[in-house]
Amino acid sequence: MLFGLSILTAPFPLFVGAVMTERNTLLDQMSAFAWIEDNYIEQPRAEVFGLTPFGEQPVLFMRDFDMDRPVEAWLQAPQPIGWVRAVGAAIASSHHAVEAQSLPPDEAALALMALDLPPDAQPFVESLAMDVARGVPLKTALRQRRKTTDPALMHVCDGWRVFSRSAGVVRLNPLRNPPDRVEDALRLAPPRRW
Repeated sequence: MLFGLSILTAPFPLFVGAVMTERNTLLDQMSAFAWIEDNYIEQPRAEVFGLTPFGEQPVLFMRDFDMDRPVEAWLQAPQPIGWVRAVGAAIASSHHAVEAQSLPPDEAALALMALDLPPDAQPFVESLAMDVARGVPLKTALRQRRKTTDPALMHVCDGWRVFSRSAGVVRLNPLRNPPDRVEDALRLAPPRRW
């Protein structure tokens, strides 16, 4: 899965690989998206390196992106389809008693982390959830732990945080009567051709 920013002058996104700030700091991890959210106005000449859906590798400035639009999540499908935008994810559980529920981004990211991370990382996710429950944004909670946490774990957590802002996450019960359906819970965007 790749995460892309909408380019102001093009109908396709740039899949972000790295950011070089105006102060010459290279950001090449998923945490670059948190930096972009915080600094795109203050550093419009920061360089963004990435890949277009056509395999081109332009270098753009932060000011070249439509930052009013959310980050987009994309998957590469076999030809002739090419790239497909991920519009959401469903967390299916028979323990979910109510009808399908759309999760807010921070709650969605925490739920995805809890499902994806191994048992030894669950206390870390629980501590993040406690901070979020106290009103601390997930981005801030992750930033506070960045220097003392394994980079691989932070990469996964940052990835789910970015994903939860780029696509809807729905919790549903496929065994309910009548069953919840993903198609009813997530609005699908029409396919885009470039």
